[in-house]
Amino acid sequence: MKTPDALRPEQADSAETWLLRQQAGFRAGQQQQFNHWLTQGDNAAAFARTTALWQQLGELPESEKLRLRQQVRRELAAPARRPRRLLWPALAVLLLAVLIWPLWRQLAPAEFEQVYATQRGEQRLIALPDGSKLNLDAETRLRVAYWPQHREIWLEQGQAFFQVAHQAQRPLTVRSGTLRVTVLGTEFSVRYIPHSMSGEGVSVAVRSGAVRVGPQAGWRYGWWRLVNRLGIARTDAHLRVLRAGQQSQSDGSGLLTGQSAIAPQAVASWQQARVSFDNTPLPLALAEFARYGSVHYQADPRVAELRITGSFALGRLDSFARALPAVLPVTLKKQGDTTLIVPRSTAEKKS
Repeated sequence: MKTPDALRPEQADSAETWLLRQQAGFRAGQQQQFNHWLTQGDNAAAFARTTALWQQLGELPESEKLRLRQQVRRELAAPARRPRRLLWPALAVLLLAVLIWPLWRQLAPAEFEQVYATQRGEQRLIALPDGSKLNLDAETRLRVAYWPQHREIWLEQGQAFFQVAHQAQRPLTVRSGTLRVTVLGTEFSVRYIPHSMSGEGVSVAVRSGAVRVGPQAGWRYGWWRLVNRLGIARTDAHLRVLRAGQQSQSDGSGLLTGQSAIAPQAVASWQQARVSFDNTPLPLALAEFARYGSVHYQADPRVAELRITGSFALGRLDSFARALPAVLPVTLKKQGDTTLIVPRSTAEKKS
């Protein structure tokens, strides 16, 4: 669905009228008329654009929200006393307030702000001031900032497991790569390691509770939430709610590409010093081990497409490598301080 850059005057009038009727409560027969109107041309997009201005009020402080709601209601309720073309300038002012408020909120000084990082092979458990707990895996960097009305965490790279203290009046959002994760009260993990076995996007897995995943950009996230509420287009490639035992991945552009089941105990298996591979190319499997310590194994380019599946102990890379010839057509060849993983020879296959 594509939202028009500018609405036709008569279309704007109709969208405003239906918004007024919806806010006042439909009378007999109006719901059916409204549903029919939505199916005509791009009326649904026009109404979504009008409604978005109204819906975005939820981001404003209560005092400002009440004042602006009253202003817009007066404009909507007075078509007979003034030209209804004046509504769009009023809504434009409202939209400006909606866009400026989140920016101002980010520029305001935070009550608490801290950067945490781990090195290769290091894991770190962090207790935050609100009672939340973070467990950072190796080579992970994130920033935490708390404001009076919201909490935010930016996972710049790596992977972390979150145990979030529920605060209804101060929600927590995790931003990573092209995704944002809105916490609905849960334990979950987020992984963002480009050029790794998880691809270029972000992986999210939930152990308990629920999270909502969607685009990191605020306006995109708000837009797809609105579209989802109105039911005027499919949103599962842009917005999903994940519950306990579910995981989802995005691609490099932020589109959600898959959702699958996961055993709750398997979420963030690195906390149990294990690494899990699912049809992972051999070089990427070795690169995952390299995040935790020195790797003296190298995959020959001729075996780069071979894939491995299973769960393995992080501290037993030698055992992992020695087991490879039993599951893949490879052999190990010592070369100085490095062990090459090369294709199995024809003679070895016959024997």
